Amino acid sequence: MTTGSFYESLPPQNSTPPAAAPGSYSPPPAAPATGALPYGLGFLAYIPLPYLSLIIAGIVMASVYPSQKRKGGLAAENARQAANWGLSLIVYMVLDFTFFIILLVTRPEENTGFFPVGIPVLLVLAIGLAHLIVSIMGLVAANKHTVLRNRIAIPFIR
Repeated sequence: MTTGSFYESLPPQNSTPPAAAPGSYSPPPAAPATGALPYGLGFLAYIPLPYLSLIIAGIVMASVYPSQKRKGGLAAENARQAANWGLSLIVYMVLDFTFFIILLVTRPEENTGFFPVGIPVLLVLAIGLAHLIVSIMGLVAANKHTVLRNRIAIPFIR
């Protein structure tokens, strides 16, 4: 059921602890997994390595999915959405780098200005900003026990 909202709730997970014997201590129950880990690991994109850091972040976000999938429920869905964004990020960066190489090789010798070769550089900045926004929104959604439906991510994993 899609309402068009970025945040969509999953049914609440039953996490009631078993009843403890009277007078005995039982530790508080562990919080259910929310799937915030892949979005948090997305901040690896801000390692100061141009191009490469965003690709590393995408790889890490996608590689965390199998372990989060085993936790089920909200964690699995958030990890799937984060993996889709991570894989999309890799595709966007590879396309941008290819575009940069094509513009660099085909530019005329007398052109010494920033443009048109600078267009892929500006695209990397835009992709980095989009990644920052998606990572923050994903963390906020996971901590609210909802799922971020990212509209600019390619749905590789369904």
